[in-house]
Amino acid sequence: MNNNIDNKEDFPFLSDWISGKISDSQLRELVSEEDFLAYKKLSSAINTMQLVSPNLEASYASIKNKIRSKQRDSKVKVMRWNQYVAIAAVLVLFFGLYQVFQYSNACQTEYGKNATLNLSDASRVTLNAKSKVSYSNFFEFHRNIRLEGEAYFEVAKGKAFTVLTSEGEVRVLGTKFNVIAYPDFFEICCFEGKVQVCTKTSTSVITKGMALRFYDNKVEKWLFSKEQKPQWISGESAFKALPFQYVIEELKRQYHLDIQYPAAIAQTKMTGSFTHSNIDLALQSICVPMDLHYKKLTPRKIVISE
Repeated sequence: MNNNIDNKEDFPFLSDWISGKISDSQLRELVSEEDFLAYKKLSSAINTMQLVSPNLEASYASIKNKIRSKQRDSKVKVMRWNQYVAIAAVLVLFFGLYQVFQYSNACQTEYGKNATLNLSDASRVTLNAKSKVSYSNFFEFHRNIRLEGEAYFEVAKGKAFTVLTSEGEVRVLGTKFNVIAYPDFFEICCFEGKVQVCTKTSTSVITKGMALRFYDNKVEKWLFSKEQKPQWISGESAFKALPFQYVIEELKRQYHLDIQYPAAIAQTKMTGSFTHSNIDLALQSICVPMDLHYKKLTPRKIVISE
């Protein structure tokens, strides 16, 4: 038998037999036995195939669903894009406002140096040694100022004026006051008017001649003489019942020193002062009242002993 089965002329009677127009016996009479057996094999192979009629309605519905799905995806993409644009616009606006109101202006002092800063609202800030203040570009509309260290404030009348520190806030309208703010140490002295002092645990109001101190989970309040401004502005650090460790820290800031002392006297309280102009005289002012001795190992390294 010819193995080419591409057209009807090569296999006479095949289509009629497959379609049932002639029977097997009739086909045997028309073809050779070899061709009959070949036709049977072909018929058997065809019958094993499951040809299903296409469901046009189902196919059309499937196509419509795919089209709608793509349209929804397109809308979602458009919606997401619009959302992204809106979010980006908000971020740009926020970043712009942040640039305006962030604490981008700063004034900082070094060891043994003071500095005076005139603010745009006519207030004045005087910084003690190793201190820093920072404030926004539009300070006169938003009178908040950050402090690290010690500063004396002469606040012009106007909107609320707030000093922000790591230990608490000091709020005023128009007054003069001194703030010391270091980790675990917060002291406020009011020289004119009144101020509100807010910490994580309390809120207090002090007036002219009053002082308030927070340290080591302690709170102290006292009255002081009627000075017009802190003594450190005139070149002398004064302290009242201040633990020795904080006196030494102030001495370090004024003279840029490395000072070692007995741990046993760290919490001993001192009242007194020391000059900013003579290191030996300053050390004597601290050591003599407490019956202590000091030795200079180098010009900047000091050892204090009992």
